[in-house]
Amino acid sequence: MSPARTHTQILAARYRDCLFSDAGGLLLLLGQAPLIGWLCSVVWGSIERDTPGLYFVLCLAAVWFGCINACREIVKERPILERERLFGVRPRDYVLSKVRVLAGVGAVQVVLLQGAVEWNLGLRGPMAVEMLALFGASLTGTGLGLVVSALARTQERAVFAVPLLLLPQILFSELAIPDNLYSDTVAVVEKLMPVHWAYRVFEESAALEPRWLMVALSFAVLVVMAAALIGAAMLALIPKREIVT
Repeated sequence: MSPARTHTQILAARYRDCLFSDAGGLLLLLGQAPLIGWLCSVVWGSIERDTPGLYFVLCLAAVWFGCINACREIVKERPILERERLFGVRPRDYVLSKVRVLAGVGAVQVVLLQGAVEWNLGLRGPMAVEMLALFGASLTGTGLGLVVSALARTQERAVFAVPLLLLPQILFSELAIPDNLYSDTVAVVEKLMPVHWAYRVFEESAALEPRWLMVALSFAVLVVMAAALIGAAMLALIPKREIVT
């Protein structure tokens, strides 16, 4: 077993133990998912069918879960990380340990979110496909949150940044204006939004004749986005002197 893998496993186990030791905080993280799902069921239950608006809200909620779960996890442990560098812990080990645990939390949140919606209001697309899209959105949000946490100086600044990152997901979307009214700039920026690609999966899978190639492309983009953001969080933790040398 390589030292890097050992460090990642040890750090992940420690983080997991800390997370489970705070039962109240964990319950709050997980409890928001079925609550949002139930609220969606109340709103869309009045028309007894799903709509593109519901798909968008679910995808936005998934990105929110990932962001808010991760945005404080590095900045609050900055002194610990600096000390553990002396024992050979690399930024890659540290960030991957966070991803391993937060991905599990995000998966549970996604199941609770969509489960609450499906329980009261069946969606048209395949549940497994849509749940995988929500997980991809959550994982991308986790990467985004880790980048924020790696760059922030305080936990308060990290939390404050989350709404500022989520607002463009709404502004650069069909929810704000129809896509036939997009300027070239808006059309390009929209493609950089993870919510857009998760939403595409929902929209295509619910169609009478789904374009599965587009679904596969959307999944691929979410994976690339998540990997790029996680990599960016690792780079942000590398001391400048090491980058220079």
